Amino acid sequence: MAVYYLLVSIAFLLCAFDFVNGKVIRLSVYSSFCLFLVLFVGLRSIGVDNDSRNYEDAFDIAGSIPWIDLLTGNYDESMERGYLLLNKVIYATDGNVHVVFLIMAILTGFVNFTLIFQKSPFPFTSLLIYVCFFYFYRDFTQIRYALSAGIGLWAIFMFIEAKYVKCLLLVFFAVFFHSAVLVVIFFMLAYLVVRNGWFLFFLPIAGLVLGFYNPTMKLFELGGLPPTLSNYVMQDEFGRGGYLVSILAQLVMLGLLVFRENLASYYSNRAIDVLYACLAWASFINLMFISFAIMQRLSSLLFGAMLFAMPYLFRVWEQKREEQSLALLLRFTFLVFVFYYGMNMIDINLMRPYSVF
Repeated sequence: MAVYYLLVSIAFLLCAFDFVNGKVIRLSVYSSFCLFLVLFVGLRSIGVDNDSRNYEDAFDIAGSIPWIDLLTGNYDESMERGYLLLNKVIYATDGNVHVVFLIMAILTGFVNFTLIFQKSPFPFTSLLIYVCFFYFYRDFTQIRYALSAGIGLWAIFMFIEAKYVKCLLLVFFAVFFHSAVLVVIFFMLAYLVVRNGWFLFFLPIAGLVLGFYNPTMKLFELGGLPPTLSNYVMQDEFGRGGYLVSILAQLVMLGLLVFRENLASYYSNRAIDVLYACLAWASFINLMFISFAIMQRLSSLLFGAMLFAMPYLFRVWEQKREEQSLALLLRFTFLVFVFYYGMNMIDINLMRPYSVF
């Protein structure tokens, strides 16, 4: 398991490059590490993660489904047709599931890592957050969701920039790989209806209270869950989410509230508001469905706003010379916490000793 610890350690050490002024050097180091992350996922053996054997089965199933049935969605498999069509193309060209893994890793890495480098003031800090909070669960295991979630984050930034057609097209494309991206549509509608900062700040508390009443079972009893989620309930495959990410999101939201005026000097009000609302609704969903881990895919996508909100705050805090030392100490403390969290994510229940196929 040493290679996993090494990966997280490298991500932590590379945060020093956020202080390097040379853009070419930063881009070269950033690109090299991102390429390593992509290949690390794309070249893994079957059985290293929890879902690869299921994807191997899906590859064989996709190969046996007629093209017309895949195109029209006339099949029993619960996977989205975009992913199955990709498998069908690879199958028809005498490829194997490892080719699918590599293509999905390249697409996911390109979507996520280009967004981080373009939108984050401290891309290496954002990359560490991504590696420690999302990489092993998404890219390494839930590959359909990983790609869909990455595209969903791009859609949110298109929404921030008021490029609504591009936003909807991205969601439309992503839904062919995983339907969890539809939470972006829900979020946009919610944002248009509710923008009050204090309401959103206390929204997660409502989610926490609702979570005690197990809304998943209530929705199941009322027939309000999609067939796929209903199957998880019937099979008693609940799992649990975690409180820590909601606590962290609440602290970030507090920072966005307190330093709103300072942030407005560097970022648009809409960007601040949308990222703030993302964290509020993510925490609300996480806490409300805390006893049903499969629903965490919805909140996890929106929690991606933390990749940018936290570096935004660091940038503002570090501008004042008289407070710069304290701000840098705060950033270092945060990075150590993220590093510690990432180290604890490495678990035999999530991944096995790494090997290349």
